[in-house]
Amino acid sequence: MKRIWMKLALAFMAVGASGILISTFLSIKEMDYHFNLYIDEVNEKHQKALLSLIHEGYQQENMWSEQTFLKLDTASRVLGLRVSLYDDQHRILRVFGSKESAAITSIDEPQPIVLDGNIIGYLLIQHNHSSAITLEEHFQMAHTNALQWTMFVLIVLVCLVSVFTARRIASPVVEMSAAARAVVKGNLSVRVKEPSGMDELSGLVIAFNHLIQNLQQQEELRKRLTSDIAHELRTPLNTLLAQTEGMIDGVWKPTPEHLEATRSEVLRLIRIVSDLDQVIQAEAGSINMSRENVNVSKVVENIVDSMRVIFQQKQITITCSIDSNAWVMGDEHRLAQVFANLLTNSLKHTSMGGEVDVMVEKQVKNIVAKVVDNGSGIAAKDLPHVFERFYRGDRSRHRETGGSGLGLTIVKGIVEAHHGEIDISSEEGRGTTVIIRLPCK
Repeated sequence: MKRIWMKLALAFMAVGASGILISTFLSIKEMDYHFNLYIDEVNEKHQKALLSLIHEGYQQENMWSEQTFLKLDTASRVLGLRVSLYDDQHRILRVFGSKESAAITSIDEPQPIVLDGNIIGYLLIQHNHSSAITLEEHFQMAHTNALQWTMFVLIVLVCLVSVFTARRIASPVVEMSAAARAVVKGNLSVRVKEPSGMDELSGLVIAFNHLIQNLQQQEELRKRLTSDIAHELRTPLNTLLAQTEGMIDGVWKPTPEHLEATRSEVLRLIRIVSDLDQVIQAEAGSINMSRENVNVSKVVENIVDSMRVIFQQKQITITCSIDSNAWVMGDEHRLAQVFANLLTNSLKHTSMGGEVDVMVEKQVKNIVAKVVDNGSGIAAKDLPHVFERFYRGDRSRHRETGGSGLGLTIVKGIVEAHHGEIDISSEEGRGTTVIIRLPCK
């Protein structure tokens, strides 16, 4: 099985090498094309120069002379040409320059030599390649070799850079693959080192680490949930067992008082199971709710009035500041459950002489409800977890103050089922503020 970095490296090599080969091939072809144009132009200049020389010599003597032949032979040797001169009857007069047979002919057939409108002969110009490489060919070969060596060096560099780049790019992916295998085996403490730079790959690593962190937190919550449920059910069950065994042994007589104590433990179990059922429905978004016009102000007023006596018994002042026209679309019973739960929490955590303020305000798009107390507050380390199941900052688990740890979880589920939001802020020793925002009708 090929590793991903090898696949990336091969892809980079293929692209880079293809680009180099194509550019080198096109460069050589372009060079050959322009070099051939240059050779043709040089040959044309040579032809014109030789014709000019012939014209000048012939005009001076008005015939073919040895002096003209000598000049033509010297020019042919200097230019490296093989020149054949014919008379006007196509009979060869003289061959100048190299007498060896030429391998390449620059002019296919003899060209007429015209003087004053009359043809005085014919001229055939040939390049001699039989014995040595010409300067032009040497230059062309040097250029081609240079391009080929450059192509080879570039391909080697592309291969090296491709391997290095591919390994660097694929490194986080390889690490994530190894981390994923570790997670499958149950190791949720593994993390992938974040690459430098803020690109898509870096974002993927960050998201992967957050995913593992969330899985670890969920696993810890699951374990704690199991422990908390066992703890919550153990106490009433042990109490019921002890009471039942006492009745069976005759130690605990089934008097109305004893039976009432047993009944209270049964009711506690029923309440815990009912709360758990509501939590499950809230987290699944399947809470059964009616949809009707509800005046939040009336709901809050009714809850405050019903609990005012309890607050007075504890000598806690409860005040209301309520906008009378605060309508939402929702379930009146569920909203009453929300505010009853919040006021119960404030009652438990506010000392004698304290104050609790309840406010309902209508804004442009939302109905904002606040429950503010100056009670014991919530520790900073506990604040992010207050909406979690069975979470209580009071780890001693006194039910008089701690409750079952499900109330705020249910509250959050009901508020979100109404398409609202709930925020809580608190300072230990200074009090707590809960803000609920519900969309207006």
